[in-house]
Amino acid sequence: MAIIEMNRSFLFGGTELPDPDPELSPEEVLDHYSRQYPQLNRGKVHQVSDSGDTIIYEMKKAEFAPDG
Repeated sequence: MAIIEMNRSFLFGGTELPDPDPELSPEEVLDHYSRQYPQLNRGKVHQVSDSGDTIIYEMKKAEFAPDG
């Protein structure tokens, strides 16, 4: 049985961001990048693709709805 190590790629606003640390969870990577991109505070991350040896995650800024 072979173990295949998957690479991860993170997308935000059309920009591909490198994986800062493969040991971090996707939510921790979101937190890491929220320091550089403040609009990611309280944002979401979800897996959009799993092709070949790369898992692609998309990070989206928080969406606020007006009260009413």
